[in-house]
Amino acid sequence: MFRFAISMAVALAVIGSFTSRAAQAQEAKCEGTISKVEGEKVTVRTTTNEEHQLTVVPSTKVMLDGKAAKPSDLKPGLKVKCTANKEGDKLTCNMIEATTRPN
Repeated sequence: MFRFAISMAVALAVIGSFTSRAAQAQEAKCEGTISKVEGEKVTVRTTTNEEHQLTVVPSTKVMLDGKAAKPSDLKPGLKVKCTANKEGDKLTCNMIEATTRPN
């Protein structure tokens, strides 16, 4: 009985830690122009002149002018809309839609 209680307590602690991590990640959106690309880091300048540094990971969906693209296709000057997971100050990009056409 004691082993069962200990096992149950450990299982609940593990589940609780996963739940709290999931609750910490928030979805963030940003829109603007790419100002810098350095490896997996893409810096986006918004219309209010704020800069956001996004991390592009292998699972990031990249679209360029409505077609599937690669992260290496992202260049400074492209207009973008992004959705990202935000954990603290870190933004990890889920999807980035870029366009070469002016709005």
